Amino acid sequence: MHSVSISPATISENAVESAPSGPLPPGSVCLFAAYTPNGNLPPYTCFYLKNLKRCGLTVHIVLSGCSVITEETRLFCNAQAFTVWHRPNGGLDFGAWRFLLGKNLVQTAPYIVFANDSVFGPLAPLPPLLRLLQADTRPAWGLVASRAVTPHLQSWFIGFSRATFEQDAVQRVFSLPFEDMTRAEIIWHGELGLSVALRSAGIPLHALWSDESSPFARIFPTNPMHSHWRSLIRSGRVPFLKQELLRDNPFALSEVKNWRSIIPPQCGFDPDWIETYLSQHPPRSFRQKSTWKGRLLYKAVNISDYFKC
Repeated sequence: MHSVSISPATISENAVESAPSGPLPPGSVCLFAAYTPNGNLPPYTCFYLKNLKRCGLTVHIVLSGCSVITEETRLFCNAQAFTVWHRPNGGLDFGAWRFLLGKNLVQTAPYIVFANDSVFGPLAPLPPLLRLLQADTRPAWGLVASRAVTPHLQSWFIGFSRATFEQDAVQRVFSLPFEDMTRAEIIWHGELGLSVALRSAGIPLHALWSDESSPFARIFPTNPMHSHWRSLIRSGRVPFLKQELLRDNPFALSEVKNWRSIIPPQCGFDPDWIETYLSQHPPRSFRQKSTWKGRLLYKAVNISDYFKC
């Protein structure tokens, strides 16, 4: 078994503002998965997609859970030169990405980016972040790497070089029948399995934020998008908020209610988009609720993260 190092790239706020755009080579493709039962892309997702385009990406979007695409969304996609499909819901993001891969969209792409609509943002420009990550030279990368369960890249934003994507181990993951799997199975075989596959192929993983070297995370790993949500944004490295955190707050973190204060006023992202989303999407009920030990752990890490900020 090859060892793998998930290494954080360095970044500063000044570098974020001064770095040039166009961080990925021409012809790079983004496959974007969105769950839209009404067939309409909300404004926060449109904002995200336009920022992905500024990274030099050709964007392909699949809307899951709908039978038609609204005229408003079609006009938006046409104006931005995005290609859009719709499909029945099934297989979560990996099922949607597998659907797009079946359209033969990435055959000549030097880099393939996989993203989804499970986050709000970006709250800072994306091109400088990818350039500082050296996304045009790394074989596999993401914005966040976590030690939870097993060291892995969080799959809501990841990128692979063509050579990496064509690895047999990676291809086996994307060929799995995600539509026939439960959510837990998709996480195990998709998100976690993908990093295991990369590791087995000896491919190094890189991330702008990682808890790989944290002694505490080695003993008590957490989902950093929940436990470190403030410092991730304020560091400039991960300018996104997870929808699940704001909607469900599964670990009952009291400071989550103050999410508005973390959004930079100059970033172009309208906080009212989140308010509208939250008013239309009540908290989900979990089959397996967090335990008191889990809530205590996350609360302690969150408090520590607050004082770091």
